[in-house]
Amino acid sequence: MGAITLDHVTKVYPNGVRAVQGLSLHIEDGEFMVLVGPSGCGKSTLLRMIAGLEETTEGHITIGERDVTDLSPPDRDIAMVFQTYALYPQMSVRENLGFGLKMRKVRKAERVQRVEEAAKTLGLEQLLDRKPAALSGGQRQRVAMGRAIVREPEAFLMDEPLSNLDAKLRVAMRAELARLHSRLKTTSVFVTHDQVEAMTLGQRVAVLRDGVLQQCDSPQALFHRPTNLFVAAFIGSPSMNLVAGEIAGDRVRFAENEMPLATDSPAVGHDGPTILGIRPSDFAHVEDARPGLPRLTVVPSVVEELGAETYVVFPVDAPRVVTDATRAADDDEALDEATLLADDERTMFTARVDPRRAPRVGTPIELAIDNERAHFFELDDGEVLGKAVTEVAKSASGG
Repeated sequence: MGAITLDHVTKVYPNGVRAVQGLSLHIEDGEFMVLVGPSGCGKSTLLRMIAGLEETTEGHITIGERDVTDLSPPDRDIAMVFQTYALYPQMSVRENLGFGLKMRKVRKAERVQRVEEAAKTLGLEQLLDRKPAALSGGQRQRVAMGRAIVREPEAFLMDEPLSNLDAKLRVAMRAELARLHSRLKTTSVFVTHDQVEAMTLGQRVAVLRDGVLQQCDSPQALFHRPTNLFVAAFIGSPSMNLVAGEIAGDRVRFAENEMPLATDSPAVGHDGPTILGIRPSDFAHVEDARPGLPRLTVVPSVVEELGAETYVVFPVDAPRVVTDATRAADDDEALDEATLLADDERTMFTARVDPRRAPRVGTPIELAIDNERAHFFELDDGEVLGKAVTEVAKSASGG
């Protein structure tokens, strides 16, 4: 059994930096778990603690039936794939695949069998006699994966293994990893700062901030039911539109606009200031929306036509929502156009609309808002309205 349990795990470095803080998480046997968060959130440190490459300051780590907290990496029965391929340049692909088995004194006949099976699984049969220098980036990454596969470990640990590949190859390798996991069904923990990788690969995704687990859930649940402002701002591309609002009775006011609350909205009964969140995908041209949805007249500042979809960026006359949570969620590599165009006095919203109705910059258009999908957050702590904090721990444990 390759289940992994982290029980109140903490990592404090000698300089006092707390990289991971009291984190508890259960990863089911055979599950593909992704750890995601901005740079410095502790995700790679956590992975290295599972691997035994970093000592655990507090807490316990269990793999299968064993407490491995104090075991060395070779004794944990895991295989790790790093950001760098770390292949031996003087060895052929065949020798690279079998080297770890040779060091463990696995019988030659078994080594040959495992190497051939891994090569077949990864489509490397025609490359077995080549050296790494003669391989493409994608082929080298497959060899690195194959070296882990031949070990037949209880768990695979992967630390941003696709980050050195170009965009097209990353998409192909994501599909390859998903297919591989479906076939092998080995417990896998995958670290990335790329939320697209996280959302496409993870059966569950654990979102970290400053070494603290924020939410662990399915990709769809993270997108549609974020537990706090940080998760809402971090998950989704383009990011969620956020604006200060005021709830009064069955309506919410923001800037010069007013929107009725859905009858089952958690905001009902929470009169007072709030932070309103609307996903770009929850806008639509009024001609394409179902009847009865609230409407908003906007003037596009930017129109991005991407073929299958069109993004409309437009101003809302209200100050930007800037909190510790939104600052922490900002990823410099993934800043969207709305963020770049915003200033202190106005918020820039992004709407995803049908490309067949592409609007023009400066020409007013009317958009419908799916108010049933609107999000509302507390001003003081950023927690979502109407959601108990204890649910975060529940989702982290897989309950």
